[in-house]
Amino acid sequence: MSEFSSNQRIRSRQKTRSSFSLNQFALLLLLILVTRILISIVYEYRWYFPANFDESFFLVGRQDHFHDWYRAAFYLHITTGPPTIILAFALVLTGKSLRYAKAHRWMGRSLAMLVVLAVAPSGLVMSTQSLSGLWAGVGFATLSVLTSASAIAAGYFAYRRKFLRHQRWAMRCFLCLCSPLVLRLMVGVTIVTGTESAQTYQAFAWVSWLGPLLAYEIYRLYQYRVSALTTT
Repeated sequence: MSEFSSNQRIRSRQKTRSSFSLNQFALLLLLILVTRILISIVYEYRWYFPANFDESFFLVGRQDHFHDWYRAAFYLHITTGPPTIILAFALVLTGKSLRYAKAHRWMGRSLAMLVVLAVAPSGLVMSTQSLSGLWAGVGFATLSVLTSASAIAAGYFAYRRKFLRHQRWAMRCFLCLCSPLVLRLMVGVTIVTGTESAQTYQAFAWVSWLGPLLAYEIYRLYQYRVSALTTT
């Protein structure tokens, strides 16, 4: 009986190691993809200082409203966006490690401040001047509000030490922050395939964050059902 139990433990450890290795590999691929997209976004900053309306893909057609509040929001958004995304990934990587608990708390506070005071408000201002139309603008505005709300909720539940709820809202905030990377990837696919249009961009303004959030909620529901079945 003890030999059987020992074999079971060995197989369980091997399975855990295999699963851990696959998770590490998947995470590595994701980080490579995210890094590649983030670099391509930041590389375009060479056209933003000063604003070059002829060379920059994003700035084309924005000369008429690139002043006052929009201009300030634009530069605030592009300078705080990448650091916030990097912080978000660092928080995901350190979230379950007691070794980095103190650093995790400080990074979480920094991210919440960046989101609430800079990234979300500037994104909200920029959404009012979307060149792809009202539908895309509403999508980006909704994203800005949801990102800020999820960051506040994550901070609130961390303060109340309700860590399961904190993790859920933190993941929602993380997915919202990653939406520009998803948007960039989808737009790149349409450019390569020759299917780029105003209509597809309007759809992407919603799908880039609704898609990942929906996938997360479905996965969370699946985990809950599996857990309920194993405990009955």
